[in-house]
Amino acid sequence: MIGVMLWLAVIVAVVLVWAFFRQGGYKREALTAPPGPEWVKTEERFVDPTSGDTLDVWFDPGTGERAYVRAHR
Repeated sequence: MIGVMLWLAVIVAVVLVWAFFRQGGYKREALTAPPGPEWVKTEERFVDPTSGDTLDVWFDPGTGERAYVRAHR
């Protein structure tokens, strides 16, 4: 009985994770300005296939977090 419940819990968890990522829950909106003074602009730049905007990649050395900022034209 416990084995069946464990498998059911695993299946439910997989479905929930799939639904979260499918809906774009992990994506962030592009920023219009750099996030803060501690952030460093990288050399990375790309065109977002969804919006068509050119985005610059910014990096926070303290946390390792990345942010995407619309490039000024």
